[in-house]
Amino acid sequence: MDTRTRLLDSAVDLLRESSFEGLSVAAAAERVGISAANATEMFSSKNELVVEICLRRIRGVALSTGARHGSIARVAAQLSQMMLVVAEEPAVAKACAAVYLDSGTSATQARELIGAEIHRLIASAVGPGSWPEVITTLELVFSGALIQAAAGSMTFGCAADRMQTAVSLILEGVPRH
Repeated sequence: MDTRTRLLDSAVDLLRESSFEGLSVAAAAERVGISAANATEMFSSKNELVVEICLRRIRGVALSTGARHGSIARVAAQLSQMMLVVAEEPAVAKACAAVYLDSGTSATQARELIGAEIHRLIASAVGPGSWPEVITTLELVFSGALIQAAAGSMTFGCAADRMQTAVSLILEGVPRH
């Protein structure tokens, strides 16, 4: 395993054991047995560490490409899979949310990088030819559910369930009574 991966794994362990506030590049480096200076060459801040951890998890979600265009089940499954990947590590989810919601250059970069991956996964599930507004709405649903779950307002499982309802409403329209 390369040093960069070991450093990321060390950061995940630190998040599990303490919190985002307890994470530092130097602490992750110490666990791996490298100097803080070497670690800082790879990751200039704990925010960069967290963004890379988040990106690796999100990039590990398979693209959903096997169903017909607009499949509600396919889109709901993709969003649920994305949420459950995050749910596997609640401490990582909270750290990702903290960086995502922070202000400053690293937060802007985090939102752009993570947002691009979320967009890629949702666009693949919705399929070609879909309205950009539908994809954007689904991105907002996912991001909002993720932030609420990371903040403890609901469980990640509940967030996944609510996303399925939202997908149905967005792609089918409001049910009639």
